[in-house]
Amino acid sequence: MDSSTITPIQIDDTDFLVATTIERCPRMMMVRELTKNALEAASQAAEGHRQVIFRVVDFGGTPKLAIWNTGPGMDANELYRMCDLAASIRKEKGLDANFGMGAKVASLPSNKLGMIYRSCKSGEVNEVLLCQRDGRYGRLRRQLDSEEFAEVISVTHLAREEEYDLGEDWTELRLLGNKPEQDTARDPYNGDPTLDAQWLATYLYHRFYRLPEGVRVVLQTGTHKLGDGTRVFEPLPRRAAAGAFEKTETVDAPGGIKIHYYYDPPYEKSPSHNRSISGAIQSALSLVGVVYKDELYDVKTGRAWAVNAPLFGIPFGSKHISVHIELPDSASVLPEAYRQFLRYRSGEQDTVQTTHFGDVVAQHRPQWLIDLIRSFAPESTSSDDIRDELQKLLDELRVRRVLPRAGPTGVRLVDTSSGVGTQATREGEGSAGGSKPRTKHVDLNLAPQGAKAADLWKDRERAPDLVLLRSSEEIDEKQLRSRAGRYYENGQLFLNMLYPSIGEMREALEASYAAVADVDGMREAALRQAEKSMMLRVGRAVVFALAKQLNKEWDADAVKHALAPESLSLAADDFYDSLQPARRSMGRLFRPNRQNDETDSTEIEESAFGPV
Repeated sequence: MDSSTITPIQIDDTDFLVATTIERCPRMMMVRELTKNALEAASQAAEGHRQVIFRVVDFGGTPKLAIWNTGPGMDANELYRMCDLAASIRKEKGLDANFGMGAKVASLPSNKLGMIYRSCKSGEVNEVLLCQRDGRYGRLRRQLDSEEFAEVISVTHLAREEEYDLGEDWTELRLLGNKPEQDTARDPYNGDPTLDAQWLATYLYHRFYRLPEGVRVVLQTGTHKLGDGTRVFEPLPRRAAAGAFEKTETVDAPGGIKIHYYYDPPYEKSPSHNRSISGAIQSALSLVGVVYKDELYDVKTGRAWAVNAPLFGIPFGSKHISVHIELPDSASVLPEAYRQFLRYRSGEQDTVQTTHFGDVVAQHRPQWLIDLIRSFAPESTSSDDIRDELQKLLDELRVRRVLPRAGPTGVRLVDTSSGVGTQATREGEGSAGGSKPRTKHVDLNLAPQGAKAADLWKDRERAPDLVLLRSSEEIDEKQLRSRAGRYYENGQLFLNMLYPSIGEMREALEASYAAVADVDGMREAALRQAEKSMMLRVGRAVVFALAKQLNKEWDADAVKHALAPESLSLAADDFYDSLQPARRSMGRLFRPNRQNDETDSTEIEESAFGPV
C-alpha cells in the first residue's frame, strides 16, 4: 500500500508523552542501559583499547558517578540528536533490538538534576546536559561568556586541563542525581532503594554474564567496596575459569539449552560465607538465573533461591550451589520493552521464569552434584510409616495425578523419539527372526497368553516425600519460621520440627502421664507422638488439597492457596483432636493410674475448650 495514503499520527502533548515514557521505566534498569551502551561502544574500539571505566568525579564538592568508555565518539550534531527519544547513533533500531531511548529513559528519573554527556571525536570534546526543570525533560540551555545560550557546548580546553586523553575517541556520562548533595557513586537512587557499598559490582555480576570480546571493565576507587585502588570486573564464567569455584560443569540439555552447575564451598575463614567472597568486589551469594544473549534474567539469590531450590532438585545446599540456565540465541523469547525481564514470543507472552526449567535442571544434575546435595541433607528419623498412611488415604480418595497443563509456548522441551503410539512392534509370525510366534486364544474365560493384572492406579498421585527440618538454620533457609511446612510441586513436603504446636502437644501429653515411673521415657514418647501427629496432620492437609485438583469448582489458584505454608500451619495448630489417640498410644506403654489420667485429661480439655 502506498504510504502517501496514510496521515501520520501526531503527538498532541509532547511534554506529557516524554514525561510518562520516562517515568514509567523501572529505575533499577539505569545501570544496565548505561553499561550496555558503554560496552557496545567500547567493543568498536581498536583491539587493546576496548575499555569501560566506572569512576568518581567531583561536582561542586560532591562525589558523582561517571561512566567512561572508548569507542567511536560523537560530534556536536550527533550529541544533540542523541538526546532525543527514539534517537540512536550508529545503531539499527528494532522492536527486539535497540529502541533508541533505553539509557535516557532509564536514567533521567534518578538524575533530574542532570546527566552530563561528554564525547571526544577527532580531538574535539563537546558536552550536553539532560535534565528536568519545572516538570519538563530536555537539554539544558546554558549561558556562555558571550551571554548567548547553547544546548551543546565545546569543552575541549576543560578536558585537556583535566588531563583527558584527546588522542582517541571516547564518551563519558556523569550522573548528578536528583539533589546537589547526593553522592551518586554510593547512592544512585537517592535512598529509594537504599544500596550497600558493593551495589555496582553486584548488579554487573548479576546482569552481565559475558562481556564483548576484548572489553575490559574497570571500577576505580569509590565505586567498589574494597576502598582504594582499581579493580577489574570479572563476570561469572571468567571467575569460574580462574578457579573461583571448587567445581563447575556445563551440561547440554534438549532444545539447545546449556545448564551450568557451580559449587562454591564454605569459606574457611568465615563458614557462613562462600569461598568466592575472598577478594571479591561483589556479592558471593549463590544464585539461579536464566541466561539469554549473555545477560542474566530472573536472578534469585539468598532466601529467594533457597525457597525455590527444591524445584530444581536441590533441596539442600543451595547456599553453596548455583545454576545458570542458558537459552540459545534462537529461543522463542524476547526482552520486554525496558529489558527488565524476558517474555515468550507466542501465546499470552508470559514472563520467562527460572522455575519453568526446574524439571530439566533436576533431570540433568551431574552425579557429583547429587552426592553433594545428599551430604548437606539433615539426619532425620524415618517417616516411612507416615508416608504409607498418606498414600493409603490418597488411594482411598482415588486421586489421580493431574496431567501437565498447557503452559506458555517458547522454550518447551519435547521428546519426539518415544511416547504413545511409537512403541516397537514385531513383524511377521515365523521364527526366522528368533521371536516367538503369535498365539491365538479362543476361550474367553482365559486371559491371552502372557497377560497380567492391569495397574488400575498407574497414574495415581504419590504421597509427598517428608523432609524433616530440625535446625534453625535449615528452617530459616526454607522460610519456615513460624510456619509448619512447605509443599513443592515435585512432591516434597518440608516440615518444621520446631513448630510450636509440637511443643504444646508434648506438654499436654506429659501432663497426662506425669505420674509414671519412667519420666524420661515418657517425655521421649510424648515428643515422638507430638511430632508424628503434626506430620500426619500437615500431610493429610496436603492430601486433601491435592484431591481438589480435579474438582471443577477449585481452580489452580485455590489449590495453591490450600497448599500454602499458612494453610498447612493452620492444620498443624489444631492438635486437640489428636490428643486422645496419642494418649491411648502412650497408655499402652505407661498405663498411669486411671484417676490421674482422667483428672489430667479434664484439665487439658477445659484449658483448650472451656469446662465440659
